[in-house]
Amino acid sequence: MSEDLPLEIGVHDRGADTVAAVVGELDFGTTPRMLKTVEPLAAQGRTLVLDLSGLDFCDSSALSALVRLHKVAQAAGGALHLAALRPQVRSAITLTSLDQLLTIHPQVPDALGGPGR
Repeated sequence: MSEDLPLEIGVHDRGADTVAAVVGELDFGTTPRMLKTVEPLAAQGRTLVLDLSGLDFCDSSALSALVRLHKVAQAAGGALHLAALRPQVRSAITLTSLDQLLTIHPQVPDALGGPGR
């Protein structure tokens, strides 16, 4: 939404899994950039944890991207986990019932090894 809030993504390979910290806002303009960075990680067949503690806003394109990442991770034999959701982001995910599809943690968990949930 706000052009003065750029999107930043930090990636940390923890061996057993990968954590991608998403900071800023995910909307129609920034979601493709997030996918360009994060989708190859989801396709590795490992567990990918999205640390969303720094995500201030997400729109429908961001929610769609989360579903896409979930499908890519599962197809590769891995899993997608979301962690540390702020209230606005948690609300958007809950209102769309994506909390029934996606694995959500209150904070970034210790290393999650292996494929699957």
